[in-house]
Amino acid sequence: MSLFKSYAGLSREIYYLCLARTINSAGDFVFSLITLVLTLQMGMNVVSAGIFVSLAALISGPAVLLGGYLSDLMGKKTIIVTGQLLSATMIICCSFWSGTITVGYLLIAVMFFISITRPAYNALIIQLCTEENERKSAFSLMYLGVNLGIAIGPLVAGFFIKDHVHIVFISIGTVFLISTFIIINQVKIGTSKVMTSTDSKNSVHLQSSQPPTPLFRLLMKNPLVAFFILVSFLNYFIYMQSSFSLPLQMNDSFGEDGAAYYGSVMTINAISVIILTTLILSVTRKLTALNSIATGALFYGIGFGALSLMGYFPHFTIVAVSTVLWTVGEILVQTNINLYIASRVPDTHQGRFNGLLLFVGCLGYTLSPYLTGIFIKSMDMGSLWIIILAFSLVYALCMIILWYIEKSSTRNSEIEPLDLSQSV
Repeated sequence: MSLFKSYAGLSREIYYLCLARTINSAGDFVFSLITLVLTLQMGMNVVSAGIFVSLAALISGPAVLLGGYLSDLMGKKTIIVTGQLLSATMIICCSFWSGTITVGYLLIAVMFFISITRPAYNALIIQLCTEENERKSAFSLMYLGVNLGIAIGPLVAGFFIKDHVHIVFISIGTVFLISTFIIINQVKIGTSKVMTSTDSKNSVHLQSSQPPTPLFRLLMKNPLVAFFILVSFLNYFIYMQSSFSLPLQMNDSFGEDGAAYYGSVMTINAISVIILTTLILSVTRKLTALNSIATGALFYGIGFGALSLMGYFPHFTIVAVSTVLWTVGEILVQTNINLYIASRVPDTHQGRFNGLLLFVGCLGYTLSPYLTGIFIKSMDMGSLWIIILAFSLVYALCMIILWYIEKSSTRNSEIEPLDLSQSV
């Protein structure tokens, strides 16, 4: 229990925000829901159902960009509340049109409004936390809560989705409403616009009365931030292998039992996240965000690269150890990826920068299966994992180079890491 002291000292707003996000994530499996409802309840073939899933994925990119912009313009809490209320309303409406194609279109709309809230959640955590260690703890707590919700929600829904899908729709809508009610009543936003960091040189002080600088101009003024967002494509590309290439590897190694083995992999992943997240936060608390991400990328590479041994030793023990290793990488990267931007972007632009980062994530998730499929078609599975290992090492190297540039710049006092006081 002493490990959970890592989460002590956060503001009550952060605890309630993380609680709301945890509750919300229990119903946040719309991608899977689209596939299951259209195929199980309506008997739609997998190709047609795949079109709806692709549309939902495609619409997520513009949604996170729009959500980031609106959260800066209208307020982060406002966008979260509005997006979740609209999502709840539409998914409850699905219970009235159950068994019709209308459900497919409504679920795509739900995915759109859920995606709008994503950058607002990240930006709101950054706004509510004034110290980098607080932000690290807050993002770690939210990450842990989201994974708990994702583990519980689909498990419970699975018992009802085939014969009582209307109960699933109403339950998810109710979960969204409860989450929204918590945010409305318990998450109070202060009026202060001063954001600080443990590194005073990276602090951003804002004057809310001054007009905001256009996003593109800020990116040009801060090429290191732009480089970080661009290179983050590799993170999402690599992580997507757990959902695309790993099931193929299980089928290749274990034949008809591949699906069952992949289910075991996801169980190991979920258990590892729940057990290791707090421990990793405690161990890496003093590491910078860039160092943590670089370390996570190395664990990605070792974990996924180990799967290249499956061609010689097709034993599930290798898969289990590999899963724990790349899960450690997942935890390190996903809980730190927002921290680099946090202390280098003004509060007036947190939503947009987080939306841009999520948009790059959408590109990574979208292109990864296609590009990986090309790799698999032209080579064997073992060679694919060597390529993923190489990508992971490149990602780690980029983070180390970025850290070195910033450290040298700060030490020599030649340029400021980010000078936004004159920009907003």
